[in-house]
This record gives sequence, C-alpha cells and structure tokens, in this order.
Amino acid sequence: MSEDAYIQFVTEHEKDDPQRLLLSAGRWPEIDVRRAARNIGARAKIRTKIPSWYAHPELEYPGSLPLEQASSEATALYKQAFVPDGARIADLTGGLGVDCWFLSRGAAEAHYCERHGELCAAARHNFKALSSSDVAADDGATQNGAISRKGSHIAVHEGDGIEWLQQQTRHFDLIYLDPARRDTAARRVYDIADCEPNLLEVKDLLLSKGRRVLAKISPMADISRTLNQFPEARELHVLAVSGEVKELLLMLEKGKPEDEPLIVAHDILHDGAHHFEFRLSEEPAAEVRYAARIGKYLLQPSKAVLKAGAFRLLSHRYNLEKLAPSTHLYTADNFPEGFPGKCLEVESVMEWSKASLKELKQTYDRLEMTALNFPLATDALRSRLGIPDGGTHHLFATTLSGKSKILIIT
Repeated sequence: MSEDAYIQFVTEHEKDDPQRLLLSAGRWPEIDVRRAARNIGARAKIRTKIPSWYAHPELEYPGSLPLEQASSEATALYKQAFVPDGARIADLTGGLGVDCWFLSRGAAEAHYCERHGELCAAARHNFKALSSSDVAADDGATQNGAISRKGSHIAVHEGDGIEWLQQQTRHFDLIYLDPARRDTAARRVYDIADCEPNLLEVKDLLLSKGRRVLAKISPMADISRTLNQFPEARELHVLAVSGEVKELLLMLEKGKPEDEPLIVAHDILHDGAHHFEFRLSEEPAAEVRYAARIGKYLLQPSKAVLKAGAFRLLSHRYNLEKLAPSTHLYTADNFPEGFPGKCLEVESVMEWSKASLKELKQTYDRLEMTALNFPLATDALRSRLGIPDGGTHHLFATTLSGKSKILIIT
C-alpha cells in the first residue's frame, strides 16, 4: 500500500462511518482499513477542536483517550504567549503532542517526553508531517496565529518525563506538563496531589531545571487552595472556550515573588475574547453596591471570571450594581466598555407571580431561560412555564438583595 493511496482513501471516506468501513474492508485489499477507520473517526472529533491538524489527513491518532485529553487548538495557541522567542522548552507529558507542537512554534529547541511508545511513534510521524508543511509555506508566514518555522524540529523522548529531566544538565526557558488526572483504575481525579506526576512533589526539581514552569491543572481545582499550596506561583490563568472553562494554567517561578500571583480570566470566543486580570486581595477589598432596581443593561460575567471568583471587583471596576451578594448578575444604566461577559439590554422586569407567568405564556412562543440564585433550577423553571427553549429573548429568574424574586426579560 502506498502512503499516497492511503491518504486519498482517508480523504475520500472522511465522512463515512468507521465501523461500516471495517465491515467492508474486503473491498479495499490494498488499504490498511483498520488504520484508516481509526484515523477517520479521530478526524471527525478534531475537525473543530484542532482544525489545523484536520487539514492533514496523513496524521496518526492512536487511541481515543489521548485525543480526549488533548488540548484544543484554541487553548494551545493561547499557551504560545508563555514561550519567549528562541526559547528552549520541554513538554514532560507529551500525549498526542498538540500543546508541544504549538509551544514549539516560537521556540528554537523543543523536547517532547512520553511514556507510551505508540504515542511517541505517532508524535514523530505527526511532527515531521507538520514540519514539512512549514517548509512548504512562505518564510515568516503565520498559520492560525502560530509562527511558522521552516524545518522546525521537536526531539521525541520515549520514557518518563521526570526521569528524563533529572538527567539533563542544561536548563530550559519553559517546562510544560499536564499531569494525568486519572488514577490507576482510570477514574477521574481533581486534586493536584492525586495527579501523576504529583506537582507538589516534583516542583523543586522542575524549578531547578527551568526558569519557568507551566502546569495545566484540573478546571475543577480550587484557586485559593492551589495558590496557597504553591508559594512559587506567579500567575494562574482560567481559560474558557465559548463560555466553558477548559483549563487552569499555573505558572511557577523560582524565588520569592515581588507581588501576590496574578489571576487571569480569559474566555476565547469565535469573534474575540473576554479578558480580566486581578489579584486575590483585590476581591474582598472592593466596594460593591447592590441594586434597588434594574437598569437599562443586565450584565452576566464570563464563566472564566466566575471561576476566578471576581464578584465584588466587577462592580467596583465597571461602576455596576450587583443584584445580590449571591446573585452574580449586575446592572447599569450606562454601557460598560470592556466588560468581560454578556451585556444585555433589558426589555422588561416582572415580579415572580402567577400573573407574570400567565403574561409570559401569552407573550412568548419561545424563550431562553436562566435561573440564578432562585428557588427553581433552570429546567424546573422551563417546565413550570411550559415555554419551549429558543427565540430571541432571554429570561433571567433571580433574587435581589432584598430577597424579592424577579423575572428579567432581555
């Protein structure tokens, strides 16, 4: 079987059911249909997750778990900002290689470490194929925001990344790792101490070999607790994509910090991003005003900001009134430029009553709904109203600081 024939087969059958292809493998005796079906199935999953890799039908994807655990292209591109131009970097938990590939775009020297031989073989194959496309590109061109370097090279090392690092005599500008968040029984774990490698146990080694250490930790991790565990922390990034928190990125540096860690909440959107930075001590010190009425605008913070815990601070920085201490919605009569979240124009405000429910049923055929700090959850509210989801209007059911329950239509 020629590689060209294999690639043509993958391209022609990219929309086919992989299981059906396997059942009909006898139709194509010259093709490794098992390999093709595996990669066709994987390509269907990365089409939107890693679009620049999807453009290469020759890439290999060994197994579904590495693909599931791999970073998206959007979050991998975000990490490029941590790499100084011309840096020497090492990824100690290579996996599918997505993070390593994008981190290497601005580096002069990159190292990929991975215990599993099958993943290492795929990484060697994929890095070579992707680098070949770089060589074919115009010098200095950028693709999907990544720096294109002709003939860029990543050294692949099969084995434990921590053990490999212990043997190195040279230092790195950036060491990256994504500790496995599954135990020996393949169950998900979230605490840093339960992940492999345990960042608390290896941080001294990491900081002795690298100027900076960037660790991807569980999006479920408690931010305050994490920062207390790591006095070496300089930054913690809460990274969301289209309103869903995907990653927490912990940046460590050796030595006593001059200031408390910077917390960055960043939500990547299809047409831009929401960005907010603060330090933990700013939140309890921020003055907050609570709303006695709903103004012209209703403001809903991004999920990244909510995960970061900047509640009082939003009110202070953007001159907003918070609806209640436990209601993370805000209101204002003037449009707040740069607000990290949704800014919705208020159409009407109703009290929570049978009369209001009746009016809503008579007025709207469809209605988006969100219940926040409200006696009913969103699904229960939708069931109570009996109005199908959708439409151009959004209902927020919530509670004001005076405990009154209200319905806000935007």
